[in-house]
Parts: sequence; C-alpha cells; structure tokens
Amino acid sequence: MRSLLKKFRGWIFPAGFTPDYEHLDQNRHTIFIGALTKLRQAARGDQIDQSFQKLQERIVYIGCIHGGDEEIYNRLKALAKYPPDYLIFTGDITGSVEIERLKKQFYDERTKNPHGFLSQFPYFGNWAATLPRIKREKLLLGLQTNAEHLLSIMELLRKRMVKLYLIEGNWDNPEISGVRTIAGNDIKPVFNTHQFFERHGFHFINILEILETKTTLHLLLPYICLLRFDVISKNKIEEIQKKIRLARSQKKSIIMVGHAEANWHIHHLKQPDSTLSGDRKMVIRQFGRAMALFRPDEVIYPHQHERIRDEKGRLININAKYVLQVGDGNVHLVTNPRQTSGNNNQIVATYVPFGYMAEEDFVRN
Repeated sequence: MRSLLKKFRGWIFPAGFTPDYEHLDQNRHTIFIGALTKLRQAARGDQIDQSFQKLQERIVYIGCIHGGDEEIYNRLKALAKYPPDYLIFTGDITGSVEIERLKKQFYDERTKNPHGFLSQFPYFGNWAATLPRIKREKLLLGLQTNAEHLLSIMELLRKRMVKLYLIEGNWDNPEISGVRTIAGNDIKPVFNTHQFFERHGFHFINILEILETKTTLHLLLPYICLLRFDVISKNKIEEIQKKIRLARSQKKSIIMVGHAEANWHIHHLKQPDSTLSGDRKMVIRQFGRAMALFRPDEVIYPHQHERIRDEKGRLININAKYVLQVGDGNVHLVTNPRQTSGNNNQIVATYVPFGYMAEEDFVRN
C-alpha cells in the first residue's frame, strides 16, 4: 500500500481543467466545487450569466457546518440572491465554533505527537468528556446560538422556494452525538439541535431515503444508516435498485450523498499506513458496500474536515475528484488516470470539505 499510494495520480477534474480527461463523460459529476461555487457573480450582485437560465435544475451541497463561523453563514445567505432548486445539507450542522476550535487543537496535537498523552483517546469526545464541568459547559453554550443563526438563513431560503434536505450526521444524531459525550452525566439539560429544527419544520433524514428530481435520483445516506446498513432488508435494496434502473432509462443522473468517507486512504496520502478501527471502519466499509450495490454515477460526501493533501503535504486543487472502481462487493481507489473509463462500474467521488459548498448544474440528456 505504501508504494502504491506514493504514486497516486488518479485525480480527475471537471471540464475545462484538464483536457487529458476528455474521455470521461463530463455530465456524470459536478462541474465545480469551491467556497462560493458558481454563485460568486450573484454574491457580488453582478448580472447573472444567461447560460444559467437554460439549466433545468441546480443543486447545491454543503459540507459539515458544526456551528461554523460567519464565513459559511455568508455563503449560505448568498444563495438567496440566486436560489438553487435544492440545497442538501450533507450532515453535522450541530456544533459551535468553540467545540471546533478545541477539536482541531486536539487532532493537530495528536498528529504532531502520535505517542503523546492524547494518543490514549481515540476520539475528541472521549478526551473532552474528561475536562472540568465548567469548561464543558462553555463548549456547549454556543449550540443554541449557532442553531438559531442557521435557522434564520434556512427560513429565508425556504421563502425563496429552495427545497432543503438535512442528512443526519453523527453529531446530529441524539443517540451518538459528540454533544452527549461532552455533556456526560453531570450537565443537564443540553440543547437538542434535532428537536430545535424539527419544531421549525426542518426534518433530519435518518434512514436511507430517495430524492427524485426532474434530472436526478439521489440516494441520501445518513451516518446512522451507514453504521447499521446491515439491517436494511433485501427487499428494500431490490426496490431501490429497480428505481435506479428506471431513472437511468430516463437519462437521469444517479447521485449518492452519504455522511462518511468514500475512501480512507485518499485523505491520508501522507500516512499510507494509517489504519481504521471501530465505528469509523464499519461506516466506511458499509459506505463502500452501498456504492457497490447501487453504483451511482457520483458519490458526494463530507465528514472529513481538512482539504485533501498529496504525499508531500501540498493541498490538492479544490476542484479535484477521484474515481472508485466497483469490485468484490465494495469499491477500490483507481490510482491511474488512464484507467478511468466512465462506465457504470466506476464512480466519481466528490469531497466537500468543512465549510465548503459544491454545485451540480443538471440538464436532461
């Protein structure tokens, strides 16, 4: 694995970036990903490109927010100036700036000192749970403030007729959320993000759900669904596969959105021997199994927070994607760009980093 990943060159780019990949069907995956996506013109108040008017559907995906900072809220507000047809939150809207700041410090320190004190804690929440109560209370204070801020923007977008979908991430699930771990048994009550948004008419998707539009069929896979993918019945899987076949016959794009890493190694090219264990290992394995069963044209996912870096630690272009090959009931990383064919056994993977947005512009083939 070490020698294989050091030679990884399997990046692909949307149309206009790398002519070497013209053999790929450019309609099979997102054509842009970035901080403001194609909304940069609208965000500046400039005249909207007339070509947008010809598009049948525009779908925007937003990565983990976790409470976020003002920048991500401004990006969301900009959507209201030229609203997409759909806005899909890909999971983990729960959180606060304080929690994210401390979480980053935790993982940075563990990376810097892999055998240091923090190495005994497999997960940020496990360590945060050991902090004094007053410190943990301060971490949790921002949950409601950030939820209220996000709600005001979501209500604005809903008034602009944007259809909003909230995929449940691991931090959004009341059963396994890191919020519950931080609170422990001595901090009660704790703000419940799930209940808050439900009261205002925004419902979290916590089961495998299909979203069919004029030009697409989306498979929405929340974290808890991937963790417990084995409980999905054979009949349910066959029913979804039938709907996919029908959608393909109608020339619709098949898009899977899941809250988990589509591939572990692509995010750890600097650490080719990095191993998986516990729930994370299970979720990634089940995500791969779901891709193999349903064979979407593209998989879109958040969950990791940092941008992807190459083996030398250099940031990969934000527009870069990679390809997964279906085989042996799971998916495998395609390492050679010349091996990309664009057939139904290959899946383009789009990663949406923390606080970023990705856009699909669909026109019926």
